[in-house]
Amino acid sequence: MSLPMSRKSVLIGRSISSLIHSSIGIVVMALTGLLIGWRIRDGVINGVLGFVLLLLFGFSMIWFGIWVGSLMRSVEAVNGFMFTFMFPLTFVANTFAPTEEMPTWLRVIAEWNPVSALTAACRDLWGNAPPPAANAQLPLQHPVTSSIIWSVIFTAVFAPLAVAAFRRRSQD
Repeated sequence: MSLPMSRKSVLIGRSISSLIHSSIGIVVMALTGLLIGWRIRDGVINGVLGFVLLLLFGFSMIWFGIWVGSLMRSVEAVNGFMFTFMFPLTFVANTFAPTEEMPTWLRVIAEWNPVSALTAACRDLWGNAPPPAANAQLPLQHPVTSSIIWSVIFTAVFAPLAVAAFRRRSQD
């Protein structure tokens, strides 16, 4: 027999453990970057804020993942869906290629992509960013604010959806 436990606490515990797991990956990537010459050029406070912003956005994506995981019936289905969703989200962004050289329709999509805002925000906070193009979309003009807004929206939408899906799934 076990004590009664809120379903929310299970998901909150899972999201926090995933956040800790994500932070380990961020530390490894940052240390690797430092070894090959990447530097934070805008001071310790902005450097820390960049990492906090990564974790905030990651936390919102964890809730999206928990929601998807609660809806799908198998690990393979979750992996397939997440790959199909995350692959274009990551690559149709300014992460690997500048948006200025993209066709106009793709550039607009890429510049409104939350990953582009996060990438620009981290580059800005770490002092590694060129200024945004004069005709860049709003999220790239204000990447830190945009990243925070995206993170809050995603958490506000997906955390309740994840709790509801988990509740339905655990009653089956």
